[in-house]
Amino acid sequence: MRWILWSMMLTVTLLTPSLGSAADDSRHCKEASLEGDWGFTLSGTVTPAPAVTPAAAVGIFTVDRVGNVSGRDTVSANGTVLQETFSGTLIVNPDCTGSATLDSSIVGETHLDFVLVAKKKEILLIRKDPGIVLFGSAQQQ
Repeated sequence: MRWILWSMMLTVTLLTPSLGSAADDSRHCKEASLEGDWGFTLSGTVTPAPAVTPAAAVGIFTVDRVGNVSGRDTVSANGTVLQETFSGTLIVNPDCTGSATLDSSIVGETHLDFVLVAKKKEILLIRKDPGIVLFGSAQQQ
């Protein structure tokens, strides 16, 4: 009888953590994890010839359940202020990292890498095009 009770307790002890992690989907991400409206900021430098130019942007974007992105922002490049629109797609990996390809009304195709953090309410991102050092974050609205 003790042996049966002991093996039942051992089984429950071993299964409980795995049941908890299976029910807790908070660490697994997909495109739908980003669905909704976001506010963002980017800052850094761009290096068109002949000099390094400071740049910054602030704006909003929307993501749908399948990873389509559209948005708009205000960009300042060395003090020249421009209004930009963009659209594109993103891919989200199960570990909450991802990448996006966007078509910008100012510079054409751009590429970003990102990680989703803070219980999927914040994105840390970096632009990954040659000659560009822009990084920032986005918060879900």
